Amino acid sequence: MHVPTRTQWWQWPVRALPAIAFLATFGFFFLDKNEAARSVFRAGRGLLTVAVLVGGYVVLAFVLRRFVRWAWVAPLVLTGVILALATWIVRPYYVDETDNTKLVEGPVADASDDEEPPATGATPAPEAPTQPVRVATGVLQGLAGHDASGTVDLIQNTDGTYVVRFTGFDIEGTPDPIVYLIEGNDERSPGGSNLGGLRGNVGDTSDYAVPADAQPGAGWTVLVWCGQFTVEVTNATLSPA
Repeated sequence: MHVPTRTQWWQWPVRALPAIAFLATFGFFFLDKNEAARSVFRAGRGLLTVAVLVGGYVVLAFVLRRFVRWAWVAPLVLTGVILALATWIVRPYYVDETDNTKLVEGPVADASDDEEPPATGATPAPEAPTQPVRVATGVLQGLAGHDASGTVDLIQNTDGTYVVRFTGFDIEGTPDPIVYLIEGNDERSPGGSNLGGLRGNVGDTSDYAVPADAQPGAGWTVLVWCGQFTVEVTNATLSPA
């Protein structure tokens, strides 16, 4: 006859480790960043990602507890999984990454200062400026419960290409943030030109090259989008400089 094994005293705190890790990371996150956390559940991909993660966790927990004979293994492995997921999902909201990449060196003039009425009989000015010119600017606003501050400038180089410059910015971190430049005011869904991943969420000056085939200007939107959970983070509508 099988005699049930008595649970040792040390097994109770070990079994509680996954719950403690979850409450200390995701539980705190949902309380502290409630609106940003809830925005994930309003997006289809966000819901799918959460469902896959929860389903995978449940399957792993079942396999470990069903087939591993040592009672301490399952709680420790599951705690490690929770901490790894928290590092990926929760950590970006609380740990800033600084970036100050400059693609445009030297002074930048405003388009309004650079424009001069042509003299009678003068030929039109060339499209490319004689020095980098700020042709449009906008102020970052937080979206879907995310905090954001700073300005965004659209700069035209002397070769006619454009650069998007974040200045004095502080954007709440998220997993997989992506920068888009989109035609239209207050755009909140990805499209237009993908400028790549946001290199850092805080900094003084951070430049992103615009594809050569784009001809942006006032009335366009710079959007930061969380690619992993398909949620808008911040945007700025560009107005004439």
